[in-house]
Formats: sequence, structure tokens, C-alpha cells
Amino acid sequence: MDNRRLYETSVNSALGKIAAHVPEDIVARFAGVSGMDRDDFRPIPPGPSGTVSAVDGSNAMVLEGGSIALAAIRAGRTTFAGNVRSGRAISPLTLVTIGPLHRNYDFDDLYRECFGIPPHKGLDNSDPDRAAEALRDTLEYWVTLQTAATLPAGSLLLIDGALRVTSQNHEPVLADIIKKAGERDLLLAAVAKRTRATWGGGHPLLPALRGLAGQSGITGPWWTKIDPHLLDNTEYRQGRHGEIYVASLHPHVVRPMKIELPKGADEQTAAATMQALAACADDGRIPGYPYPLLDAHRAVLIDEALVTRVQQDIKAGLLKQGIRNRLFEDLFG
Repeated sequence: MDNRRLYETSVNSALGKIAAHVPEDIVARFAGVSGMDRDDFRPIPPGPSGTVSAVDGSNAMVLEGGSIALAAIRAGRTTFAGNVRSGRAISPLTLVTIGPLHRNYDFDDLYRECFGIPPHKGLDNSDPDRAAEALRDTLEYWVTLQTAATLPAGSLLLIDGALRVTSQNHEPVLADIIKKAGERDLLLAAVAKRTRATWGGGHPLLPALRGLAGQSGITGPWWTKIDPHLLDNTEYRQGRHGEIYVASLHPHVVRPMKIELPKGADEQTAAATMQALAACADDGRIPGYPYPLLDAHRAVLIDEALVTRVQQDIKAGLLKQGIRNRLFEDLFG
């Protein structure tokens, strides 16, 4: 069999898997499995945009060698009041070392600096990308905790992603954020444009809900709560501090998103949170997505130009210490 035929075979195989993942009758199957109908879609009435604060973080690998790597991390928040940005704060760009030893001691130092106590468990350096993400998450949770302690009551606090931790060390921190938000009467939500949540043995959640809403004649904005037993990904039951909702936040652009609210949120709290989300999701550049989160993302983004600048600063600093370019190339390629 020649290379062209092998390629065509692999393409056909991929197409078959996609078709099985999103079958033509996905809406009918979902309605049958979930038991959901048009009454499960709650409309979101228009309302004023109050105070909204969004938190995001960023990390980028700056240099990576066989035994040691350097990553840049930072986090920040942006606050809007009445659709106008009223404040922005960004942590300093911080370089963290990953390797050469098994345990990441920069993580220990950062965790202690942020939360005043040592981490429950050390961070492993074996996967540099995951280590960098854990370090970034530490900064992001710290900014979120600080924001939860200062926002006025009734404000909306947004984080990117999920109310679920990937490191045991962040478990008590996320719990403290949720507790603080509840004590101060804040609305707390985690927003994700994309999700790995599936049902029925691997079918995607968002297209099924979008199709069911359209078939039922539901126009946006709307929200609905997802029965946890409907989902078939075990990751959505482990380390989770929130419950899953799906919402479409714009009246003319159908763009369902996974949204998580703290466990135990009543329907009144959920409705108020969705109304606050919809009130800040009418930006013409990304209709249907809360623009405070976009603003926070752009504020903290570590792009290629910034990475290049950091690399040049490191090279210049090593040269001053007598480490010439040839050794640098030996280390990092």
C-alpha cells in the first residue's frame, strides 16, 4: 500500500471517529438520555451590569534543556463597574526554575509567600509543562483569594476554567475562595469556552444542548443546570468544588459555554449569576463571552515577544557571569 493510500485510510478513520463522537441524531439521543425539554432552559432577563472582577493567569516556557527549564508566570485581575473598566492589577512577571532536582523548590517558596504556609505536597519536576501550570495556578488562586476579600457585596467574581483543582495543594485554597465569596455575598463563577464534558459514552455536551435548545425554539440568553449523573467523565467528579451549568449569554449569538457555580448554589443565586454574566457578554468582538475575562486574559498574556525579551535578558546576565553563548547553547539548544 503506497503512502497516499495509507494517508487516505487514516483520514477516513479519523472522520469515522468524529462521526461517532457527534452522530447526526445527537439531539434526539441526548433528549432521551437526559430527559431534558424546553422547560429546563431558564431565560435570562436583561439587567444592569454591576461590579465584575475577572482573574486569569499565564505561563510560558522561556528556556528548556535536558535537565533544567525556565518558565515565566504571572496572574492578574481586571474590574469593571457599569461596563467601564475601573481597575487592573497584574503580578510581576516571575521566572521559575524547573529542575534539575526531583522536587521544585520554587513552588515551595511561592506557595509559602502567597498563603503563609508550606504546600501539603511537593511539586514534581518530571513534567516541566505541568509544573509550570501548577506554579501559575498558585499565583492565580492567590490573586483570586485577594480579590474575593476586597470586592463589594453583590459583585461577580469570574475565573477562567473550572472550580476544580489539578493539584492537592490548591484544594484548601479553592475551598477558602468559595467560603470567602459566600461570606461576603459575592457571585462566583468559573467560565470555560471549551469543555471535555461528555455524556452517553463520549458524546460532547455543548453541541447536544445547543441542538436541543434550537429544536425546542429556545432563543438566548438562557441557562440550564446539568445533572452530574448525566456526565460520563470521571474527571468531572474528582476534586470538584462546583456544579456544572451550561448557558448561552447573548440574544443573537448562540454560543453555549460551560459555567461552574459553587456546590449548593440555589436557583435564585444561579439566576442572579447568569444575569450578571449576560450583562457583561455583549462585547461586539466576542459576543456571548464575558468581556472582563477577555480583558484579564489580554492583560496577563505572555506572548512570543515577551518570551524573546526574557531570553535576551537571561543571555546577557549569563554573559556577565562568564557563561558564554556556546555553553548557553549546550544547555538549551
